[in-house]
Amino acid sequence: MKRLICILMIAILIMTSAFSQTKNPVKITAQKISYDYGKKTTRAEGNVVVIYKPGQDDETRITATLVFYNQDTNVVEAPGKVNISQRDLSIVGEDLKVDLKKETLELKKNVNMVLQRKVDNKVEITNLFSQSVVYSLKNKTGNMIGGVRIEREDLTVSANSADFDTDKEIYTFVDNVKMMDKDKNEINCKRLVVYVKDKVVVAEGNIDTTFYVTE
Repeated sequence: MKRLICILMIAILIMTSAFSQTKNPVKITAQKISYDYGKKTTRAEGNVVVIYKPGQDDETRITATLVFYNQDTNVVEAPGKVNISQRDLSIVGEDLKVDLKKETLELKKNVNMVLQRKVDNKVEITNLFSQSVVYSLKNKTGNMIGGVRIEREDLTVSANSADFDTDKEIYTFVDNVKMMDKDKNEINCKRLVVYVKDKVVVAEGNIDTTFYVTE
């Protein structure tokens, strides 16, 4: 009886392990791939495309020249310029590290995020720039640091850092915040929250504003 229970437990563990490995597959295409099956590490070179969760609503596609993938740690690394895309979001930057287990990515240089959303039969585009970014693929939230800037048709904002939620389209800018809207109205402050869907901004701390009378 004990032996039977033991066999059943082993079978369950094997099935669970197989399921966990295939639940969120990682597909890699490249010109050249070197796979160390002892260490479970992969080096892909030339026109590399990494697809995480292929075919799913939250599919993430990574394009780079050189990619390293460690299957044990579930970490993808790509030095140099990288392109990342999801359904309505694209990100360009340099020196990528993605933790697939935590579903977080980090870009260390020259980041540009572009969000495109259809609103009232019109496509609204939000451009975000920074030196570095940490972004959650699962929660659609993140943090940008260094030379942060948002550019939209209706406003521009610059700051030292920002937290953002691309799903709710809420952006919180912190330190040395400068905002200008399409009518040239200005707000300078310590902290500014932009609610894109509501077309509202909330400013806090050392606020200096300039509004213009419309004719």
